[in-house]
Amino acid sequence: MPTSATLTLNAATVDYDRRGHGPPLLLIPGGVGHGGMLGQLASRLVDRYDVVTMSSRVASTQPDTVFGDQHPESHAEDALGVIEELFTEPPVVFGFSSGAITALELLTRRPGHVRLAIVHEPPLVNLLPDAEHHRAALESVRATARVRGLAEAQALMTAAMTAPDGDTETPELRHTGAWLDGYADTEPEPPGPALSELLTRLGELQPVMLEHILVPFTTHEPDLAALDAHSRRLVPVAGIDSRGQLPYRTAAALATRLDLPLTELPGGHLGPVERPTQFADALKALLETP
Repeated sequence: MPTSATLTLNAATVDYDRRGHGPPLLLIPGGVGHGGMLGQLASRLVDRYDVVTMSSRVASTQPDTVFGDQHPESHAEDALGVIEELFTEPPVVFGFSSGAITALELLTRRPGHVRLAIVHEPPLVNLLPDAEHHRAALESVRATARVRGLAEAQALMTAAMTAPDGDTETPELRHTGAWLDGYADTEPEPPGPALSELLTRLGELQPVMLEHILVPFTTHEPDLAALDAHSRRLVPVAGIDSRGQLPYRTAAALATRLDLPLTELPGGHLGPVERPTQFADALKALLETP
């Protein structure tokens, strides 16, 4: 069973779960940043790693808290605080979606605190040649959430993120381990009881996601020069099932800008959540490749 606790960092509350033994590994979830999303993945990594799954300052706070816009810079400072409090050496940091943007900002600001940053589909739309189109679509999601309700805004966001889009220059692709063998015949895993119960909490936080996280994170301008200077510590990854979709394209664009290969892993944008066993096996293979 994981050890669950809370830290107070930068005038914010940050919850975390810790389990396993071995080299340090920090998991940063996407969306509103609830660590429970990665609970099943974490449980499949404990045989090799000291795994800490953090929740964001949004997901860690009581539901009646009033939030303003969230930004990768402050979330990266929270991740830094978790590292300084819990680890005695720089961890591998894995983040997906908005968590990947946080991980990039952490590497940019405090590279000495990160052994390796594995960033799964950071949806940084300004990396794309058609960025203006995507910024407008995401602004429309935010405006719809504020005026016409969550259901319509959620549908717009899903369409913006998953609809096949324009061509993107494809970097060198690579795979890890043997997970690709027979992969086409596999299905996502059913969610465990803890993840099913979490959906209610995530629903309560969806207004914060659509109104205060989506646009500030997706339109964030990463410091490409700083990332290039530390590219030895950076691994862009993407889900094989999201080829052509917006988050895959942004991951590919990041890899191309930094002249790095793009590593494909199981699943789509939610591969770490929907395919935790396959994803954990592929992630272990990636981390253990010389």
